[in-house]
Amino acid sequence: MNAEGTAVDAHREVPAPPAGRAVLEARDVVVAYGGVRAVDGMSIEVHAGQAVGLIGPNGAGKSSFLASLGGQQRAAAGRIVLDGHDVTRLPAHRRARLGMVRTFQMTSEFGGMTTFENLLAAGVGVEGASLANVVFRRRSQRDLDRRVHARVWEVLDRFEATHIADLYGRELSGGQRRLVEIMRCLMRSPNVLLLDEPMVGVAPHLVQRLVGDLKSLRDDGIALVIVEHALEVVQELCDHVNVMGLGRLIAAGTYDEVVRDPAVQAAYLG
Repeated sequence: MNAEGTAVDAHREVPAPPAGRAVLEARDVVVAYGGVRAVDGMSIEVHAGQAVGLIGPNGAGKSSFLASLGGQQRAAAGRIVLDGHDVTRLPAHRRARLGMVRTFQMTSEFGGMTTFENLLAAGVGVEGASLANVVFRRRSQRDLDRRVHARVWEVLDRFEATHIADLYGRELSGGQRRLVEIMRCLMRSPNVLLLDEPMVGVAPHLVQRLVGDLKSLRDDGIALVIVEHALEVVQELCDHVNVMGLGRLIAAGTYDEVVRDPAVQAAYLG
């Protein structure tokens, strides 16, 4: 791996797993809000280089389950394992350091910062905030800064987004905001990327471009878990599909298999 990638990989506490092995496992996960179980015993297994879809009608518990995986919502029961590490009780930032990051339904770019600055902020680790580094390791800090800057340009170039480097977040289109959020995640060199409705707010003519970008990440060995209502996107992108209904898994398999399942048809069509 080149020096630029190494600088950002330092955020992660374990090396990237080899392709094909399970990097994320969740067993019997429960998410409860008061007395209501939004997720009721949901399980999933995701391998490196695999795109797994989570689909189901509104209120099925998809986003709550994704939040439990990412650490934004604590699981009331069950177990979540990330590359062999039990992360069930770890907060989101600790899971990110272990290689799992998440996007949200509502984009969260900084509107008053340029695209370049948004990516730069995502790539700066705790070393940059250390007084000791500033006072006693100035040369080391300058080297780190250069590597992170180089990584930003590497990510922008990969996604053919150098032309928006100087645009402020508030000036970006919906599709560009989605792309910036994904690029910010890539600054962390993740093993697992959780995506909550990534096509929301994206113009139809840009959806295919974003699908291509996600395929590229999948093909690079990053595991993707995608909540998405646009079923044509799930069909094209996902190797495996899990269908949820009322907080539970009601079907799993390829896209073609699950859409033919009578339980899935009943859940969608009532």
